[in-house]
Amino acid sequence: MIKYFKYLCLVACILCFASSIYASTIPNINAEAAILIDAKTGTVLYSKNADTKYYPASITKLMTALLTIENLSPTDTVTFSKEAVHSLDKESSNIGMDVGEIITVDQALHGLLLWSANDVANGLAEKIGGSIENFGAMMNQRAQEIGAMNTNFVNPHGFHDVNHYTTAHDMALIMREIYNNEYFLEIMSHPTYRIPATNVSDEIIYLSQQHSLMNSIRDSQMFRSDVIGGKTGYTSQAGNTLVTASRRGNIDLIAVVLKGNKANYYDDTNKLLDYGFNSFTSLSLSTPNDILTILPFYSIHSGKLYEVATCEISVKEPLNAIVSSNIKKQDLDLSLELPEYIAFGRNIGDVVGEVNYTYKGKRLASSELVISDIKFLPAPAPYVFPKDTSNVDAFTYIYPIVTGVSFSLFIILIMRLRRKKFFFNEKNKLKFHKTLK
Repeated sequence: MIKYFKYLCLVACILCFASSIYASTIPNINAEAAILIDAKTGTVLYSKNADTKYYPASITKLMTALLTIENLSPTDTVTFSKEAVHSLDKESSNIGMDVGEIITVDQALHGLLLWSANDVANGLAEKIGGSIENFGAMMNQRAQEIGAMNTNFVNPHGFHDVNHYTTAHDMALIMREIYNNEYFLEIMSHPTYRIPATNVSDEIIYLSQQHSLMNSIRDSQMFRSDVIGGKTGYTSQAGNTLVTASRRGNIDLIAVVLKGNKANYYDDTNKLLDYGFNSFTSLSLSTPNDILTILPFYSIHSGKLYEVATCEISVKEPLNAIVSSNIKKQDLDLSLELPEYIAFGRNIGDVVGEVNYTYKGKRLASSELVISDIKFLPAPAPYVFPKDTSNVDAFTYIYPIVTGVSFSLFIILIMRLRRKKFFFNEKNKLKFHKTLK
């Protein structure tokens, strides 16, 4: 009975320890690949086959949107070519653009992100890259810059191609690059949108957000107010794909699901987001108002260093980290990479180093360090360099001794010469007196 009781106590201790690490159970995800990251730092909070290559389908359009926002103005116009309109399967998603039809970039981005229009993707690709092929190269170059190293795009819309692939982790990085863009968020805030009559058509095109967690009108039961951006995708080869950005308080999360199925891919996304918000917390590590350290500020005058001021060192931007709910700020290790002093000529706001926060050897967050304030001293004091005896040779110690001994021998020699001179003079005097007698 006692042995059984001890066993129960052991199990209880294990369960308590586990619950202290995770505020909720790690989710069971049905999709073949998934990832959850902290959008601010890129820290991976959950991963399942996240670096395995899969077909992305229409979530490809997030990269198309990123390049559009970076290269075009919302008021620019897109004119649709024959290739942009007719190179697609008629059954693929589109908004019915005609050859020669003109819409604004703002209207095109709404059609791209809300309705997932493939004809719009082609039009934007030609506008930016000159051709769909050139735009594909631009997409891959931008993916490399972001760090999406296992991605290869051959078209701007995600229509199936065996050479068109990505990973859950790469798609999270791409979403991280665009999710906090104000213009992107403004587009994402529209559950519906309409494109007015154009130069070719008198019809109004009505659009509706296809991401069910974001459309409070069409999908009120699935709607989540914390979801701020995302993109859906589907082909028979890719299955259901979904990218979702969510914000709650100080925590921003990005969830990606690849090779999901229609019955579960939204459920998988909800599980990931709920797990992130329930199991992790945002720690405020430092703000620009916090003085992390103070360094001397030196000026050179007549070959000497003078301390003329002190520099207060702080982070450039507010620094936060997503950690398990049981971890506190005092549990983290802080390291500062800074010079010994600041040379004259540096100004407030200049970057002078870096701060790193780690937990059990794993880096959680880092930030540039800047001079937040310079306080000048009333009277500059010369800088006294510390004595460095590491390179001093034996001669340095022998020289004073040799000098002292040489000086002593010189004094003795002078005294002996004076005594001889005195003796010589006295002897001559004696002889002189004897002669007189």
